Amino acid sequence: MPFRSDDHAPTSIYVPADPLARFTEIHAALDVERKWLGDKVPLRLAAVCLITTPGEPALLASATRRRDADLRSGLGWLSNVTGAVRMLIAAQMVKHGDDPVTFIDEVERVRALMRAAKVRRDAVYETLAVLVLRRVLGPQQRIEAAHIDRFHAIYEAMKRHHWFLTGPEDYPACAMLLARDEDPETIGDGTNAIYKALHDRADMSRGDALQTAANVLYLAGVEPTVIADRFAQMTNGFRDGGARIGQAQYDELAILCFLAWPVERVIETVLGFRTQLLETQKWIGKDSALNLAASLAFIRIAGQDSALGPLADAKLLLDMQAIVAARQAAATATATATATSTSTST
Repeated sequence: MPFRSDDHAPTSIYVPADPLARFTEIHAALDVERKWLGDKVPLRLAAVCLITTPGEPALLASATRRRDADLRSGLGWLSNVTGAVRMLIAAQMVKHGDDPVTFIDEVERVRALMRAAKVRRDAVYETLAVLVLRRVLGPQQRIEAAHIDRFHAIYEAMKRHHWFLTGPEDYPACAMLLARDEDPETIGDGTNAIYKALHDRADMSRGDALQTAANVLYLAGVEPTVIADRFAQMTNGFRDGGARIGQAQYDELAILCFLAWPVERVIETVLGFRTQLLETQKWIGKDSALNLAASLAFIRIAGQDSALGPLADAKLLLDMQAIVAARQAAATATATATATSTSTST
C-alpha cells in the first residue's frame, strides 16, 4: 500500500505509554484560549494529531496557535478555509515541522496547475488536496503538472462510476490514491468494487460516506470481498459491544481495518478507550467518544510501526473533510430557512 509504506515516513515515532493521558494534556493546553461556547471539535482533533509529537503540551499548543495565526493572515477570508479546518492544518504543520508561508505559496502555485488541468474549483478541498499531496510525495519531491493530471484522471475515473456522489470533497482521497501504481481507470474500478462489496457484504448504506471509506480501503491493496468482510466484522463487533455505527463512523472503521490485530482485540481496545473517555471527559458525547477512541486505539496498536504513520494523517484529513461538509450543510440549511422565512413574510 503506497500511502502506508511512504518512504518519507519516520523510522520511529514518539508513542506515549498512555495515549489518553497525553491527549488530555494537549487538549487542555489548546483549550486554554478557547472562548466560552467556542468550538471544541477542532481542538479535539488537533490534540489527537499532536499525540505522537514530542514536546511539552503547552509548547505544542502555542506553536499550533502561532501557525494558525500565520495561516489566517496568509490564506485570507476569500479562501473559505474555516477556523476549524485551519486549526487542524496548523496542528499538522507542527507535527511535520512545516512552514505556513511555504505551504500557502505552494497552495497558490498548485491551484494554478489545477486551473490549467481544468480541475473543478473549490478553495477548501484544493487546499486539503495540496496538504495530502505534500505528505504522499514527500518533502523532496515538488508537485508537478503531471501529478495534477494524474490526480484529475483519478477523480474523473471515480466520477464515471458515481457521477452524482463524486465532487470536490473527494479531492483529498484522490490525492491519497495518487501514489498507487495502478492507472486511474483501474483505481476507479477498484474503489467502485470495494464500494459495492461494502454495500452487498457489509450492508453499508450507499452515499458519500461509503465512497470515502471505499477510497481509503483501496489503499490496503486487498481484494474487495476480503476487506469488506473485515469491515463487516468490525461493524458487527462494535454494535454487539453497544456502540452505534452509522455513516459518520465509516471512515473510523476503514482506518481500523488496516491494523494487523485480530478484529476482536481491535474492538476491545477501542471500546475500552471509549469507556474511559465517557467516564473522564464529561463534555464528550457517545458518538464523539467512539471516534476519538478509534484514534487512540490506532495510536496504541500501531505503536512504533512507521508504515502506519501516514494513515493517521489520512484520518485527520478525513476529519477535516467531515468538518467542512458539516459546516457547509449548516450554512445551506440556514440560508434556506432564511429565504423561506423572507418569502413567507412577504
